[in-house]
Amino acid sequence: MMISCDEASNICNKKQYKEASKWQVFKLRFHILYCKTCSKFSSKNTKLTSLCQQANLHTISNEDKEMMKKEFEKQL
Repeated sequence: MMISCDEASNICNKKQYKEASKWQVFKLRFHILYCKTCSKFSSKNTKLTSLCQQANLHTISNEDKEMMKKEFEKQL
């Protein structure tokens, strides 16, 4: 039942992207009850995700990455 802070941070990251199972979320919540460091991390992680969503940030497509890569190679 007890998890390490490393595992808690991994679950916290998964939770932000809705990839964590219910059992993992339960273990994370239990861990956060007694670990103030992970509690702060979770809070800040949630805030960062919210801000990124509000800013409507997106990554570039793989095609654009390849095109940029070729352009950089030409310039070198």
